[in-house]
Amino acid sequence: MIELSRPSRTILLVVLAISAMIAMIAMGCEPVVTEYHRRSSFYRMASDVELVDEYVDGQGRRVVFIEDGLLPSEQAKHDEEAAARVEAKKANRARLRSEAIRAGKPIPPEAMEPGPPKKFLARQILDDGEVIMQALLPDHVLANTMSSLRSQQYLELWDQMVAESTKRDYQAQGLDVDDFVRFCVQNRSELMMTLNRMSFGYYGGSDVIIERLSDLSVRLRFAPQIGSQFKFREVFISQERDGMKLAGIH
Repeated sequence: MIELSRPSRTILLVVLAISAMIAMIAMGCEPVVTEYHRRSSFYRMASDVELVDEYVDGQGRRVVFIEDGLLPSEQAKHDEEAAARVEAKKANRARLRSEAIRAGKPIPPEAMEPGPPKKFLARQILDDGEVIMQALLPDHVLANTMSSLRSQQYLELWDQMVAESTKRDYQAQGLDVDDFVRFCVQNRSELMMTLNRMSFGYYGGSDVIIERLSDLSVRLRFAPQIGSQFKFREVFISQERDGMKLAGIH
């Protein structure tokens, strides 16, 4: 049997302790699985309690909510495609400037470098109180419609968010904006209930069924198990040149 001197035993104990600590740290450094889920910002606005943006579930997975935006994988692809488009446009502008200079002509406006892009806002209130609404996505239409109903801004809703095809249908039936306002006033509570529930289910769950049609329009409808709870059960959203519009609520 080989005996160790006191200094040697002390060093051995220190080494063993460090090895144990490293092993414990290694066990605790297992990769954490992160799941990303979309959540409409209206869910936060309508909730009576403060919503968490992320949490760790019972299986140790990190769950993160993304409000009104792209998931990380989608964002990476979007950024890559956007960067390629930017480079192509930059090269084209350089070509146009070079051609103009060689020809001794003024540089055309389309060859000038653009200024910084403006942040997209679905709803803006200007200094004079004017409301400006626009929509790139279906949930923008839901949000703007809900805000307009809540603020009783029916004329702004008609002018800026209602689809041109719907306005033509009104006209064909001998109806006009006054009839639209009357419909909104009479059904305001039921419309809000439908739109509120639609916005909750837009980014997940099985209560709202989303159908994307070939003409880029979108149909949102309640699943059969909850449809009977609402007077209005379907929302139609159409794609027009200046964005997405409200085509109908049935």
